[in-house]
Amino acid sequence: MLPDRSNLIYVVDDDPAVLHSTRFLLEGEGHRVETFSGGPELLAAFPGPSPACVLLDHVLEGMDGLEVVTRLRGLDAGVPVVLITGHPDPGIRTRAHSAGVPLVEKPFALEALLSLLVAGAAGRASAGPT
Repeated sequence: MLPDRSNLIYVVDDDPAVLHSTRFLLEGEGHRVETFSGGPELLAAFPGPSPACVLLDHVLEGMDGLEVVTRLRGLDAGVPVVLITGHPDPGIRTRAHSAGVPLVEKPFALEALLSLLVAGAAGRASAGPT
């Protein structure tokens, strides 16, 4: 039997302090969290049972978050993704919107982030197993 992934959040950021603080916040809300320092590390976790949602930084070494989204969707089209950035600009907003990915600015408000994560997880659950 596969483990319950309904409360598992993958967090991807190349800043160890962001990974640590985000893990602390999300675990404090009852989520299980796995962290990754970049896109290739995240992509290596697929295929397999997917998380309820992926919280993904846009600015990453090697490939940006939207490139990671494109590759991730090729592996698991249904996994919900929330893109985070400390450098929002109209181009990133447009690209995120076109990819169907919500964009949240750093530092993010925990309640707003949680509502997006819960909505993504609920959409994943209603879509059924992959």
